[in-house]
Amino acid sequence: MTPGVVFPRQVVTATITTSAPIDRVTSAAVGWGYTNFYRYHWAGHTDSAAAAMNDDLLLIGEVGTNHGGDRETDDWVNVTTAELPTATDEFTGGSAQFRVPSWAPPSSKEIARWLCRLTLERDGRDVTQDGEFTVLIGRDDVDDIADPLERYAGSGETGLDIVLPASVFVAGEVIRGCVDVIPSRDLPNGDLAVFYQRHRDSHPLTRRPCNTGPVDGPIIQLNKLIPLRAGVPYSIPFELPLPADAVPTTAAVHSSISWSVAARLFYAGFTGPTTERVRRGIVVVSR
Repeated sequence: MTPGVVFPRQVVTATITTSAPIDRVTSAAVGWGYTNFYRYHWAGHTDSAAAAMNDDLLLIGEVGTNHGGDRETDDWVNVTTAELPTATDEFTGGSAQFRVPSWAPPSSKEIARWLCRLTLERDGRDVTQDGEFTVLIGRDDVDDIADPLERYAGSGETGLDIVLPASVFVAGEVIRGCVDVIPSRDLPNGDLAVFYQRHRDSHPLTRRPCNTGPVDGPIIQLNKLIPLRAGVPYSIPFELPLPADAVPTTAAVHSSISWSVAARLFYAGFTGPTTERVRRGIVVVSR
């Protein structure tokens, strides 16, 4: 595979060689695509042997039944296929090229592994061989467009806004922004913190999606016991480091990865409003 590391819109070349001719070949093709890793929910089933012993309990789903669970798997996603010419029934090698699509999901161990897949159909045992290459996503490969703020918990008694200098960040980068705090009325003092959220979404084409949710990163405490008084806003700066090995934001066929910067405001005491939680989506790239 040349080059072994590419960005979207670049061309990668597969050069195929053999130590000896492969005979009885009826067709040769190269498929370009990626293996998509994902999690899915498998449905429960009825144990027919146990169920047969008690038809009454079978009717209410109590005998020989389980409710399934979540499993990890992967599927091959073919983007395009190119036929390799074979003048005879012997295959001795060849080459093919592929332009990486602009929408290509970046390579990662959690979502996508890009491959060139050689398939030789034979009058005998078929031959399949994979060649791996890495797709990276850079700042110039994505649009720097801010996502809208989402309040996902709380009543909004205190308005929170996450202000960022950009929407695209490199893995390992320190995000420098600020949280605007706008009380709607006099409220108990508040504790403010920020953190990143990472969400691996499950949306397989032919299997049942499993329930997923965002995973919070380390909590960065900003201020404790902030006086929350009507008409007195605050703008509190923060520095939030992303993991050096952060999986880039990815949209693939069966699963995706998204990232957000989130803020949390606890109210002091036991009679204050419920905790306010907001987040703003960001895009994480390879470099």
